Amino acid sequence: MEASEDRKDESHILGQAEADSSDSLLRFLLPVLVILVGALLFGNLKPTEYDEFVGQAFDHSGTSYHGDVVDLKDYKGSVVVVNFWATYCPYCLEDIEHLKELNEELRHDDFQIVGVSSDLREELDAFFTQKPDLPWPTYFGEDAFKLGTAYKVDSIPRVMLLDRDGKIVAAARAIDDIKRRVYQLVHNG
Repeated sequence: MEASEDRKDESHILGQAEADSSDSLLRFLLPVLVILVGALLFGNLKPTEYDEFVGQAFDHSGTSYHGDVVDLKDYKGSVVVVNFWATYCPYCLEDIEHLKELNEELRHDDFQIVGVSSDLREELDAFFTQKPDLPWPTYFGEDAFKLGTAYKVDSIPRVMLLDRDGKIVAAARAIDDIKRRVYQLVHNG
Protein backbone atom coordinates (compact mmCIF):
# COMPACT_ATOMS: atom_id res chain seq x y z
CA MET A 1 0.00 0.00 0.00
CA GLU A 2 2.86 2.27 0.78
CA ALA A 3 4.26 1.70 -2.72
CA SER A 4 0.91 2.63 -4.20
CA GLU A 5 0.81 5.88 -2.24
CA ASP A 6 4.39 6.63 -3.24
CA ARG A 7 3.44 6.18 -6.90
CA LYS A 8 0.46 8.51 -6.41
CA ASP A 9 2.66 11.14 -4.80
CA GLU A 10 5.27 10.67 -7.49
CA SER A 11 2.59 10.89 -10.19
CA HIS A 12 1.15 14.01 -8.55
CA ILE A 13 4.59 15.60 -8.32
CA LEU A 14 5.36 14.74 -11.95
CA GLY A 15 1.99 16.09 -13.06
CA GLN A 16 2.58 19.29 -11.09
CA ALA A 17 6.05 19.64 -12.60
CA GLU A 18 4.63 19.18 -16.10
CA ALA A 19 1.91 21.76 -15.40
CA ASP A 20 4.49 24.21 -14.04
CA SER A 21 6.68 23.58 -17.05
CA SER A 22 3.83 24.21 -19.52
CA ASP A 23 2.76 27.32 -17.55
CA SER A 24 6.26 28.76 -17.76
CA LEU A 25 6.45 27.88 -21.44
CA LEU A 26 3.09 29.58 -22.00
CA ARG A 27 4.28 32.63 -20.05
CA PHE A 28 7.25 32.84 -22.38
CA LEU A 29 5.46 32.09 -25.66
CA LEU A 30 2.41 34.31 -25.15
CA PRO A 31 4.32 37.64 -25.17
CA VAL A 32 6.40 36.44 -28.12
CA LEU A 33 3.21 35.54 -29.98
CA VAL A 34 1.64 38.92 -29.18
CA ILE A 35 4.74 40.72 -30.44
CA LEU A 36 4.79 38.70 -33.67
CA VAL A 37 1.08 39.26 -34.36
CA GLY A 38 1.49 42.97 -33.62
CA ALA A 39 4.46 43.22 -35.95
CA LEU A 40 2.50 41.54 -38.72
CA LEU A 41 -0.56 43.74 -38.25
CA PHE A 42 1.18 47.05 -37.70
CA GLY A 43 4.01 46.33 -40.12
CA ASN A 44 1.48 46.81 -42.90
CA LEU A 45 0.82 50.35 -41.69
CA LYS A 46 4.32 51.55 -42.43
CA PRO A 47 4.65 53.92 -45.37
CA THR A 48 4.88 52.30 -48.78
CA GLU A 49 7.01 53.46 -51.67
CA TYR A 50 3.84 55.06 -53.05
CA ASP A 51 3.15 57.26 -50.01
CA GLU A 52 6.15 59.53 -50.56
CA PHE A 53 4.17 61.90 -52.76
CA VAL A 54 0.92 62.00 -50.79
CA GLY A 55 0.11 65.62 -49.95
CA GLN A 56 2.04 67.08 -52.89
CA ALA A 57 0.46 68.93 -55.80
CA PHE A 58 0.42 67.01 -59.06
CA ASP A 59 1.04 69.73 -61.63
CA HIS A 60 1.86 68.77 -65.16
CA SER A 61 1.17 70.05 -68.61
CA GLY A 62 1.92 68.09 -71.73
CA THR A 63 0.65 66.78 -75.03
CA SER A 64 -1.71 63.84 -75.18
CA TYR A 65 -1.60 60.98 -77.66
CA HIS A 66 -4.17 62.84 -79.79
CA GLY A 67 -2.09 66.03 -79.81
CA ASP A 68 -4.16 68.01 -77.31
CA VAL A 69 -2.48 70.04 -74.59
CA VAL A 70 -3.44 68.53 -71.26
CA ASP A 71 -2.80 70.73 -68.24
CA LEU A 72 -3.75 69.14 -64.95
CA LYS A 73 -4.36 72.61 -63.50
CA ASP A 74 -7.45 72.66 -65.74
CA TYR A 75 -8.77 69.65 -63.81
CA LYS A 76 -8.94 71.48 -60.47
CA GLY A 77 -12.41 71.04 -59.05
CA SER A 78 -12.50 67.42 -60.26
CA VAL A 79 -11.31 64.24 -58.63
CA VAL A 80 -8.59 62.81 -60.88
CA VAL A 81 -7.00 59.39 -61.22
CA VAL A 82 -3.61 59.38 -62.93
CA ASN A 83 -2.96 55.95 -64.41
CA PHE A 84 0.59 54.86 -65.27
CA TRP A 85 0.45 51.99 -67.77
CA ALA A 86 1.85 50.38 -70.93
CA THR A 87 0.42 48.33 -73.78
CA TYR A 88 2.73 45.37 -73.07
CA CYS A 89 1.58 45.06 -69.43
CA PRO A 90 -1.34 42.61 -68.99
CA TYR A 91 -2.04 43.88 -65.46
CA CYS A 92 -2.24 47.42 -66.82
CA LEU A 93 -4.74 46.37 -69.47
CA GLU A 94 -6.84 44.64 -66.84
CA ASP A 95 -6.69 47.76 -64.67
CA ILE A 96 -7.75 49.90 -67.65
CA GLU A 97 -10.94 47.83 -67.93
CA HIS A 98 -11.72 48.63 -64.28
CA LEU A 99 -10.94 52.29 -64.93
CA LYS A 100 -13.30 52.32 -67.92
CA GLU A 101 -16.10 50.97 -65.72
CA LEU A 102 -15.37 53.56 -63.05
CA ASN A 103 -15.20 56.31 -65.66
CA GLU A 104 -18.59 55.30 -67.07
CA GLU A 105 -20.12 55.14 -63.59
CA LEU A 106 -18.78 58.53 -62.45
CA ARG A 107 -18.78 60.41 -65.78
CA HIS A 108 -21.26 63.04 -64.53
CA ASP A 109 -19.63 63.57 -61.13
CA ASP A 110 -16.58 65.80 -61.73
CA PHE A 111 -14.37 62.77 -62.13
CA GLN A 112 -11.48 62.55 -64.61
CA ILE A 113 -8.81 60.07 -65.61
CA VAL A 114 -5.47 60.91 -67.19
CA GLY A 115 -3.27 58.16 -68.58
CA VAL A 116 0.51 58.07 -68.60
CA SER A 117 1.76 55.43 -71.04
CA SER A 118 5.39 54.41 -71.12
CA ASP A 119 4.92 53.39 -74.77
CA LEU A 120 6.27 55.21 -77.80
CA ARG A 121 3.84 56.66 -80.36
CA GLU A 122 4.38 53.72 -82.75
CA GLU A 123 3.46 51.23 -80.02
CA LEU A 124 0.33 53.19 -79.13
CA ASP A 125 -0.61 53.48 -82.82
CA ALA A 126 -0.36 49.70 -83.21
CA PHE A 127 -2.29 49.12 -79.98
CA PHE A 128 -5.14 51.48 -80.86
CA THR A 129 -5.58 49.97 -84.32
CA GLN A 130 -6.54 46.74 -82.53
CA LYS A 131 -8.31 48.14 -79.45
CA PRO A 132 -10.76 50.98 -78.94
CA ASP A 133 -9.29 54.31 -77.94
CA LEU A 134 -9.34 55.29 -74.29
CA PRO A 135 -12.01 57.79 -73.23
CA TRP A 136 -9.43 59.97 -71.45
CA PRO A 137 -6.25 61.78 -72.47
CA THR A 138 -2.97 59.89 -72.30
CA TYR A 139 0.52 61.32 -71.99
CA PHE A 140 3.25 59.34 -73.73
CA GLY A 141 6.84 59.70 -74.85
CA GLU A 142 8.87 62.47 -73.22
CA ASP A 143 5.95 63.71 -71.09
CA ALA A 144 5.35 60.22 -69.72
CA PHE A 145 9.06 59.73 -69.10
CA LYS A 146 9.24 62.98 -67.10
CA LEU A 147 6.24 62.01 -64.98
CA GLY A 148 7.50 58.48 -64.41
CA THR A 149 10.87 59.81 -63.31
CA ALA A 150 9.44 62.58 -61.13
CA TYR A 151 7.13 60.17 -59.31
CA LYS A 152 9.61 57.27 -59.18
CA VAL A 153 7.38 54.90 -61.12
CA ASP A 154 9.53 51.81 -61.44
CA SER A 155 6.71 49.30 -61.89
CA ILE A 156 3.30 49.42 -63.50
CA PRO A 157 0.39 49.62 -63.21
CA ARG A 158 0.38 52.48 -60.74
CA VAL A 159 -2.43 54.89 -59.97
CA MET A 160 -2.47 58.18 -58.12
CA LEU A 161 -5.60 59.83 -56.80
CA LEU A 162 -5.81 63.62 -56.82
CA ASP A 163 -8.31 65.58 -54.79
CA ARG A 164 -10.26 68.54 -56.18
CA ASP A 165 -7.29 70.83 -55.41
CA GLY A 166 -4.90 68.72 -57.47
CA LYS A 167 -3.08 67.21 -54.48
CA ILE A 168 -2.13 63.56 -54.34
CA VAL A 169 -4.20 61.90 -51.63
CA ALA A 170 -3.47 58.25 -52.42
CA ALA A 171 -1.24 56.11 -54.60
CA ALA A 172 -1.42 52.39 -55.21
CA ARG A 173 -0.64 49.51 -57.52
CA ALA A 174 -4.13 49.33 -59.09
CA ILE A 175 -7.44 51.17 -59.08
CA ASP A 176 -9.15 48.51 -56.98
CA ASP A 177 -6.73 49.33 -54.15
CA ILE A 178 -8.06 52.91 -53.90
CA LYS A 179 -11.53 52.63 -55.44
CA ARG A 180 -13.31 53.21 -52.12
CA ARG A 181 -11.29 56.38 -51.64
CA VAL A 182 -12.29 57.56 -55.14
CA TYR A 183 -15.97 57.17 -54.27
CA GLN A 184 -15.48 59.03 -50.98
CA LEU A 185 -13.79 61.97 -52.70
CA VAL A 186 -16.28 62.14 -55.55
CA HIS A 187 -19.38 61.90 -53.38
CA ASN A 188 -18.27 63.56 -50.16
CA GLY A 189 -15.85 66.20 -51.18
